[in-house]
Amino acid sequence: MTRSGSDPSGSNLSRIGTPSDPSDAIILASDLGNAFGVDFRLRRESSRGRLQRVSRGLYYPSARWEQLRDDQRYLIRVRGAALTRRGQVVLCHQSAAVLWGLPMLVGWPSDVHLLIERATGGRSDPGIRRHALGVDARDVTTIDGLSVTTIERTVVDLAATLDLKSAVALVDRALYQDRFGRTPTLTTKAALLATVERMLPFRGSRRARAIIQFATHLSGSPAESSSRVNMALSGFPEPELQHLFVVDGKERESDFYWLEIDGVGECDGKDKYFTPDYLAGRSPEQLHYDEKLREDGIRRQVHGFTRWPASVGMSQYPLRRRLLELGLTPGPQRVLRGLEHPKS
Repeated sequence: MTRSGSDPSGSNLSRIGTPSDPSDAIILASDLGNAFGVDFRLRRESSRGRLQRVSRGLYYPSARWEQLRDDQRYLIRVRGAALTRRGQVVLCHQSAAVLWGLPMLVGWPSDVHLLIERATGGRSDPGIRRHALGVDARDVTTIDGLSVTTIERTVVDLAATLDLKSAVALVDRALYQDRFGRTPTLTTKAALLATVERMLPFRGSRRARAIIQFATHLSGSPAESSSRVNMALSGFPEPELQHLFVVDGKERESDFYWLEIDGVGECDGKDKYFTPDYLAGRSPEQLHYDEKLREDGIRRQVHGFTRWPASVGMSQYPLRRRLLELGLTPGPQRVLRGLEHPKS
């Protein structure tokens, strides 16, 4: 499905980071007309297990629903809510994030988030959360015909409100620059900070600015972002990200490198070994073997090497133990003191 929109400079967005969109199978009761019994028949199909009732008036084939990821299910909920609302609505916060293909460490909400004018108030219906923050035309673009907050406004809104690790992972993804050109770059740190300044004053502005400053375009995954947050909270020295080694004549990147101890840290999630983007046509077994050769080549060139799964990267104290074993010495917390939980 083609997506279009506009960035702050006015250029078209021909490709963005949206998840694979399964919206072609959405069934809306309103599309079937006002014939008596339409909703009854849909509910009956739902009770028989053929349709999944996603929300009021929104259904989806059960067999396909079971195969969807959580982000795809939330995307269907968001599209359905937007298509059934009267008048134009602006999707924001997590509902904009799923359209931009941003990660959500804590899982996707059940509510659909809408941005509305301040004067209209923030009262919400079941399944709909309204944010009466005002609608600035500079903060609105379109994706697949849906009005949505721009990548900059979406990121700033969530940096001000999400938990720390989720916020950093989301900003890192928005900034990410893939040197192989496989993943689109969505925005820049300068654009995000300019959006913060233009939106002032707003609740969470200090927090959003600090998280954006801490964020990087070099983090390769949410697990790496979480690891970096926990390193900072534990006071470990800031690592060099994506440090290059030459292994068998080819450049290979490492997730984290500390010159002071000549040590490397690697963070892995299982997605690395099973998703098509990472496999690139290889079997999981071949990828495991290629990773072993890369790791062996790096190990030969450094004093210390450690690897941890995403679950350890998400947890401050298990990761702290790994890095102490590597030889790092913690000091004062870096940058993120007091930002662990957003103020309500």
